[in-house]
Amino acid sequence: MNLVGVELNNKEAVIVLMSLNDGLFNVKECRTRGIELRDPENAEGIQAFQFQFKKIVEDYKIDTVVIKQRPMRGKFAGSANSFKMEAAIQLIDGINVELVANKDIKDTLKENPLGYTMKDLELRQFQEQAFNAAYTFALNQN
Repeated sequence: MNLVGVELNNKEAVIVLMSLNDGLFNVKECRTRGIELRDPENAEGIQAFQFQFKKIVEDYKIDTVVIKQRPMRGKFAGSANSFKMEAAIQLIDGINVELVANKDIKDTLKENPLGYTMKDLELRQFQEQAFNAAYTFALNQN
């Protein structure tokens, strides 16, 4: 199973590619660490973001996109732009999109702690939440 973990923030979708085969995780190389939403104010900007994301999914033969869920209200609520990016991803034809709640991520990491740091996995620290979303989804599939 090939996954892309996604954390959406105000300006970009931070991504991590991962595969799960026979119970073994493999973090895969990717040509980018994030896809920027350059112009969220008009349809062309959102379509450009959607095209770039779709190209990543096609090029790396992704089976499932796993997005870290953000609250809609409150202190830690996601930005309007992050919800625009989420909608653009969900509307791509032919891809499976799953949302993973922060509580599920915390519970999974508590039960199945990682023995590695992001540096060990050759990821940047800002990619940790995207990795955790994909890791949580993959573990809960078995």
